[in-house]
Amino acid sequence: MSIFDSSLEPIKRMRRKARERRLLATREVREMLERRFGCDPNVFDHSPLSFRPEVQGAEASRATEGLNSGVGVLIVHGFTGSPHSMRPVAEHFAALGYPVEMPLLAGHGPRWSDMRLTTYRDWLSSVESAYLRLAGEGLQVVVIGLSMGGTLAVNLSARLPVLGTAIINPYVVDVNPLMRHAGVVSRLLPALKSVGSDIAIPGVSEGAYRLTPTASVYQLHLLGAETRKLLPYLKAPVLYLRSLGDHTVSDSSHKYFLEHCSVPVEFRWLTRSYHVATLDYDAEYVLTSLQDFVTAITHDLPPAPTDCITPLPSGPYSIPRLPSSRIGAYPVQRSPQPKGPL
Repeated sequence: MSIFDSSLEPIKRMRRKARERRLLATREVREMLERRFGCDPNVFDHSPLSFRPEVQGAEASRATEGLNSGVGVLIVHGFTGSPHSMRPVAEHFAALGYPVEMPLLAGHGPRWSDMRLTTYRDWLSSVESAYLRLAGEGLQVVVIGLSMGGTLAVNLSARLPVLGTAIINPYVVDVNPLMRHAGVVSRLLPALKSVGSDIAIPGVSEGAYRLTPTASVYQLHLLGAETRKLLPYLKAPVLYLRSLGDHTVSDSSHKYFLEHCSVPVEFRWLTRSYHVATLDYDAEYVLTSLQDFVTAITHDLPPAPTDCITPLPSGPYSIPRLPSSRIGAYPVQRSPQPKGPL
């Protein structure tokens, strides 16, 4: 350092380098998202996705990882969001040859007012219908969910036979104790500000509702209360991806889940992303982690069961005693993600 340099120059130089790394990482992730979406990632596609691989000879069959695995992937988006937030995940597994179902949850889509008329049971029904489409083809199902989609994935996995469950920043515990009173508040205040698009990359959005129906917040509370009771009934291994910079779901959710879940959990930190990690700096790491998880649990997979599908009851839920899944050898792992460019 020269005597002519400012005493703050080393700090300024470090900040410039950090800013350059952030810009580089942002550009790389944006390019990845554009490749995944085939266009600008902020051109929103709220439509559901249902994909089945086409067999085009033995060579093509051997070239795709999921084609002959007997496994289907069910992908669930989050609260006030749409399949747009999970489309990179769905297209990744479709490209690998896995049958994929990614439903649009009831009440979700272009208008926030549509959501006011739905309950959490309607959301569960949307997920179960997609599950039955896969299971009805003799496929064993891996469920992947983001945010409330993770809650729905856990709820489904506790009641129906699944091969594994992967959850990304799931809601488990109320972030605000007033959520339990949202049903009453909704009579006076029908909508709240948006809770979507918590993404670290500047300018990237998940296309969530601009307003959140207050009545739906109460339904989210009811879903969380029911799902917490179901945690002891999980029987398949779980991959839990958690963002350090999440501004939507509190740490109480992952702490509660890890304390009350009785099956093996592979817990991984996402160090560079906010809540919607599938569209954030850790997007590629999320895809790699999900693919590794699915590959690990499908190794030497037994034939898919065809006689143990339990339909969703119309009244209060009863908890079916399902046959044991092959979960004993899957390791519990709580290792942080390797440091990235940020």
